[in-house]
Amino acid sequence: MKKLTIIVLAVFAILTACTEKTNVNKDAASTNDSIAASGEWTKITPEEISIEPVKELSAGMILAAGTDSSYNAMAIGWGGLGKLWGRPTMTVYVSQSRYTYEFMESNDCFTVNVLPQSENEKVIYVGSHSGRDGDKIKDSGLHPEFTELGNPRFAEANLVIECRKIYSAELDHNQAPEDIKGMYENNKPHIMYVGEIVNAWKK
Repeated sequence: MKKLTIIVLAVFAILTACTEKTNVNKDAASTNDSIAASGEWTKITPEEISIEPVKELSAGMILAAGTDSSYNAMAIGWGGLGKLWGRPTMTVYVSQSRYTYEFMESNDCFTVNVLPQSENEKVIYVGSHSGRDGDKIKDSGLHPEFTELGNPRFAEANLVIECRKIYSAELDHNQAPEDIKGMYENNKPHIMYVGEIVNAWKK
């Protein structure tokens, strides 16, 4: 009887240890996933932003605007870095048909998120789905964060540029190249937004 009791207790101890180990592993995996998603941001100056705009924009960036209670994002392939009125700036272009346009109009700031090539599928998903039809950010697998100014950025990015709008204007399609004018025959022209770079982070 004593032997049976000892065996039962030993089995119970082994099972308990395995269960605890499994829970620890799950917790560790969850923590690692969280760390992988968030990473560590390093704040940099506008002068320290080192990207190749033509190359990076060709791959696609993610433009985001709004607040933690209501925001949207879209993929962008047009834009530029430079200076205007002596200020470091980022210029982006948004079609008036895009859902993000409403957020660009109703908010003072926006962010431009540069993701590594390994996250390109997320950029493609965000660029090919509308926020009007559902939670495309969640469905894309992106993890939103919010800056101290309350603007959305994404944990998967390796560079984020935060801008405050200082100028916007509707493009005059009549002055566009002849081969481009047809783009606007049945669509409103894009809006050009110039943002002063107020913050930037890299990983």
